[in-house]
Amino acid sequence: MTVQLNTQMDDREPVLSIMVKPRETFRYTLDHKTFSYSLYVGAVGGFASALLSLYSTKYPFPYSLGEVVYSSFITGILYFMIANLVIAFMLAHIGAAFGGKASFKGMFQTMCLTVIPYIWLMPVLLFWMQYSRHTFFDIPHDGLTMGEAIWSYIGSFIILVASIWTLVLSIIGISEIHGFSKWKAFFTLLIASIGAAMIVGLLVVLIL
Repeated sequence: MTVQLNTQMDDREPVLSIMVKPRETFRYTLDHKTFSYSLYVGAVGGFASALLSLYSTKYPFPYSLGEVVYSSFITGILYFMIANLVIAFMLAHIGAAFGGKASFKGMFQTMCLTVIPYIWLMPVLLFWMQYSRHTFFDIPHDGLTMGEAIWSYIGSFIILVASIWTLVLSIIGISEIHGFSKWKAFFTLLIASIGAAMIVGLLVVLIL
């Protein structure tokens, strides 16, 4: 009986279980999954977040939708991995100041998993971009039909829920890997986010 229970635990799929048991899933992934697994999840999540960042932006008219999606695939993965390296480094060290015990590698893997809600959202985004491009992008149009308006509201609500759930997963993940409270995790994430924003702003000023 014990062997059967352990086998069931080892067969858990983090992309599915994180939606209902996030804390257990973070720990299970770090203990039983390879580092490359987290990289794959982060790469797909980075692609999905790049698609999400296009919502309500002006459509690049010289390019086809396929080219826009392909560009998002390349830039999304690269941007996410670089940004995740920076934020994981900051979270690991800031969390250590609060008494946390997370390693940089473990924090990087954890943050890769926090974008899983965007992976679930990706089919919706791709369908929305194809089905109703002028409600997804900022494209001048005469007006929306009832069906388009309903779809736009539903899509916006789904995006909001996924974004909130990603934030919640980030706090839970930081709390679990550092081994401290969710409040400490929240402030660790807040300080790291402010620090990352300042670094990006400084780089932009230097480049310009």
